[in-house]
Amino acid sequence: MRNILLLTLFISLVTYAQPKIEIPVNYKQIEIPKDYSEDYRKLNYAEDFSIYLKDNKIEIFKTPRKKDSELKFKNGLLIGSDHGEWGGKLVYKSADKEISIKDGNIISIFEYKEKVYFLEGLAHMNTNYGEIYEVENTKDKFTYKKVLELPDEPEAFEIFNNKIYIATYENFLIIDNWKIEKKIKGFWGSLYPNSLIIENDNHIFMGIRGGIVELKPKDKIIKLYAKTN
Repeated sequence: MRNILLLTLFISLVTYAQPKIEIPVNYKQIEIPKDYSEDYRKLNYAEDFSIYLKDNKIEIFKTPRKKDSELKFKNGLLIGSDHGEWGGKLVYKSADKEISIKDGNIISIFEYKEKVYFLEGLAHMNTNYGEIYEVENTKDKFTYKKVLELPDEPEAFEIFNNKIYIATYENFLIIDNWKIEKKIKGFWGSLYPNSLIIENDNHIFMGIRGGIVELKPKDKIIKLYAKTN
C-alpha cells in the first residue's frame, strides 16, 4: 500500500510539473532583451496581440481597442472608464438614473467571493500606481474602500482557484486573501500586458506587445517567445 501511495504521489508531481499548454508553432523562445536596447525597441513598436487557450494550444488574436468595463449590478450597470492621462470614472447607470461613484482610471470591475471590486491605476510619465477597491451599496448610496495597494498599474488579470493573478505595468502578482503572496519583477515595462492564461499557480502565460511570456513563479523562471515569421 505504501508503495502504491508513493507511486501515485510521484505521478501527480510529474503530471503537475509537465506543461500541457502548447506555444504557437510560429513562435520561438528568444533572449529577454535589455532595457532600452534595439531588441526591446522592436518589441515596443510591434503590434499588440492577445492570447487565449483552445484545445490546450495558445491562439493569438489582435488586441481589441480598449472599451469601458461593465458589470451588471441590481437593475443597472456599473461602468468604469479609463482614458489614460485624461482620467476616467466609475458610475452606476440604470434606466432612470446615473450615479457617479469615483473619479479615477478604472481598469476592470469584477465579482469575487460574492462581492464587487474594481481595479484602478495609471502608468503615465512620473505616475505609476495601482489599487483594488470594494464597492459597497445601500439603496441609492454607493461607497468604496481600498482593500489592497498594488506596486504599479494593473493591466491584465484573471481569477483562478480563488486567487487573483494580475499582470501590472512591470510586475506579476499572485494575491490570496488580500495579501500579495508572490511578486515577480518583470521586464515588460512599456510592453503592456494584455491577457493571461493560468494553467496552475506555477505555469502562467501572458500576452504582451510583441510576444508571449511564460512564467513559473515558484521556480523563478521567465521565458519570452516571439513570432518567427
